[in-house]
Amino acid sequence: MADQSETEDEADWWNEVYESETVPPWDIAHPQPALVDAIESYGLSDPVLDVGCGTGTHALWATERGHTALGIDFSEVGIEVAQKKARKRSLNADFRVADALNLPSNLGPFKAVLDSGLLHAFEADERKTYARELAAVVSSGGHLFLVGFAEGATENAGPNPLTHEDIHSTFGSEWTVHEIQERVFETRVRSEPGLLAVVERI
Repeated sequence: MADQSETEDEADWWNEVYESETVPPWDIAHPQPALVDAIESYGLSDPVLDVGCGTGTHALWATERGHTALGIDFSEVGIEVAQKKARKRSLNADFRVADALNLPSNLGPFKAVLDSGLLHAFEADERKTYARELAAVVSSGGHLFLVGFAEGATENAGPNPLTHEDIHSTFGSEWTVHEIQERVFETRVRSEPGLLAVVERI
């Protein structure tokens, strides 16, 4: 795991992204359709964790549909924007700054987790830490719905494209992989090849 100085540098980078006048390409202002389709198939149980929530799109979407949702993100600025969105729309979604690779011990338990474009931002060793941290805050039978870039995505677009093997190797004995689909990952720039996975906490 990164040391404190590296962690602070990374947080500063994300804060600068959200402070920029240019909206980040992944902030499409509506939920990823692949995630919505998977949730409609499996159902969504409360409470819901939107991990790597950015400016809160998926947590707010869940809250609008009557769910209890918490969004967490590394970026203080991203969380501030999400909180402003919630107030503007009179939604009772909760948001807090947290590191998905080092989750607070008092978080959860959750019955559903939404990951739109977070797993693909991690390196291989970080992905196992991510799966282990989530396992500690997700109840048995809880589902993780995730979508990220797949192989064939635009080169140098930022994240590390996911493969089927990446999903299986990341989620080991504490999880069961139910489904992996090749889907589209939408951005403000273009539609990219994406990978959707539905994983259950054992």
